[in-house]
Amino acid sequence: MSAHISVRDLPRVRDVALTLASHGFGELARIVGVESATSSSDAPMARRLRLALADLGPTYIKLGQILSVRPDILPQAVLTELAELQDNAPTVPFEQVKALVEEELGRPLGEIFARFDEVPIASASIAQVHGAELPDGTQVAVKVQRPGIHGVLQSDLHILYTLARLVEGQISVPGLYTPVEIIQEFELAIQTELDFLQEAKAAERFGANHADLPNVVVPRIHRSFCTRRVLVMERMHARKLNAIEGGSELGRTAMRGIIESWYYQLFEHGFFHGDPHPGNIMVLEDGRICFLDFGLTGTLSGEMQDLMTDIFVGLVFRDAETVAMAVYRAGATADRVDLKAFRGEIERLMAKYHGASLTDLRARGSLNEFIEVATRYRIQLPREFAVVARAGSMVDGIAKRLLPDSDIVEEVRPWAQRLVQRRFGPERLSADTLRLLQQAQAAFRDLPTQANQLLADLERGRVSITTRDPDAEALRQEIHHAAVRISLALCALALAISGTMLIATWAPEPWGIPVWPLFGLAIGVVALGMFFGLVMHWLFAARIHPREWSRRFLAVVRFFIGDRSG
Repeated sequence: MSAHISVRDLPRVRDVALTLASHGFGELARIVGVESATSSSDAPMARRLRLALADLGPTYIKLGQILSVRPDILPQAVLTELAELQDNAPTVPFEQVKALVEEELGRPLGEIFARFDEVPIASASIAQVHGAELPDGTQVAVKVQRPGIHGVLQSDLHILYTLARLVEGQISVPGLYTPVEIIQEFELAIQTELDFLQEAKAAERFGANHADLPNVVVPRIHRSFCTRRVLVMERMHARKLNAIEGGSELGRTAMRGIIESWYYQLFEHGFFHGDPHPGNIMVLEDGRICFLDFGLTGTLSGEMQDLMTDIFVGLVFRDAETVAMAVYRAGATADRVDLKAFRGEIERLMAKYHGASLTDLRARGSLNEFIEVATRYRIQLPREFAVVARAGSMVDGIAKRLLPDSDIVEEVRPWAQRLVQRRFGPERLSADTLRLLQQAQAAFRDLPTQANQLLADLERGRVSITTRDPDAEALRQEIHHAAVRISLALCALALAISGTMLIATWAPEPWGIPVWPLFGLAIGVVALGMFFGLVMHWLFAARIHPREWSRRFLAVVRFFIGDRSG
């Protein structure tokens, strides 16, 4: 999408900058050219950020909510604050809801539903939910997208992209992402959430994956009543997970159902619920659990599932070497990683969980710490791994309340043993052996062709070997700076001498104008400027980056020119 804003969006940019400044982020306001008194609040940065996003409105609240499940981008303190962001959005008038539903489904509301409650069950920044009844008596929940929300989000995305480009390189962002990359992640998530057909498909897939689990229930989707902006699903009459008493038999039954579901999501099907917070899980009276809200889901490839298996089994059986290598293989890094130190950090974190009850762990750590350690070692994990870690931390938090006196490692040990048995079972071993033989056959078949190609390239001189030395790069930069300074000094000296000689010939010329002396004076001014440039280069060469300056200049130009077609 276009990353520009139009001139009509400039007042909103100013509002955003002033709001950030009022919460102690005045540097951001100054970067975009808005001068404002900075708040003197001494509250922690994470809390000020949450309050600023809440004040900025629905788009920015949603940005905070989506980033709250990304421990690879933000540190734990910020994630904790962002997790408290709530959608305190005003309800949409019923007439607007009625008009949108009728427009989407192409019929009058009375012909579609036998009853449609005017007062919503819940209201959020993207949509609100109404209770209703189908003509056959089925009780349903109708999720209706807010009228005009798509245009508002697109406009705010333009602003966010522009602000991200302006601050890129000028502020330090936690994690391994740039401001623009963070907004790109947000855009990807929000576009999926705006399409209720995608959510319907995810809910149906999740339900099919859990069809054989008697302890898990997923609301049925009524596809014939679903569009991109309307979602109709079975209405579940159950209690919110937060209403279940910790340590009770019902709570223990529900928690064990969550653990079983989590195992099947990650290791059997590779399709998981990305936001399993207590508000999205309900408990029926018989202890069965019901998952809601499938706007954020994730998919693991076969390779990712194998790595997740290594990590899970390694954590349970306290094998830091396996966990460290699995995390390292899962991520990407351009720098050398000290694997021995990395393994030591993993082992230190694992010691927190072994032999401790969930009550003891309440103040001792979170699974997100493993992602934070990977980030410190410059290991950039795939988005799915980060979302799994955050979702796992949510499940961990639920377990701490429902199973306060239990050892979480012992609770999940049977599932880890099941994974080990499956991995080394005859069926898996035979499949792995067959795959290895196929890969070896392909490699040996292609070996003669590759060898001939290499020999031909050697014969024609097409093979080159390149080495890279960071110290040599620094030396090259110093030589470049020295050459620039010498060139400036020689040119300035030559101009100064020439100018002085011309000025020394001061004498009236034809028509009374001393042409050559004036020309010499001009040359002297140029020489003086070059001497000044030489001094500035000597003092600030390490800080002068012409490419970066030109990039920022172009960003400012795009900021004011924008996309006038919008």
